[in-house]
Amino acid sequence: MDILSNLTQLDWTRGVRMWILVAAALAACEAAYLFHRALFRQANGADDVR
Repeated sequence: MDILSNLTQLDWTRGVRMWILVAAALAACEAAYLFHRALFRQANGADDVR
């Protein structure tokens, strides 16, 4: 393996790692939003059953 192929492989793995981090951050934000919404609905006395 020469340096050029090593750099392209490193760049590819870095890109995949960045997108995994973005997806994890988005999932954490969504979970926090849903938890916050459920907590305030419970505090207001609303019921999810329709």
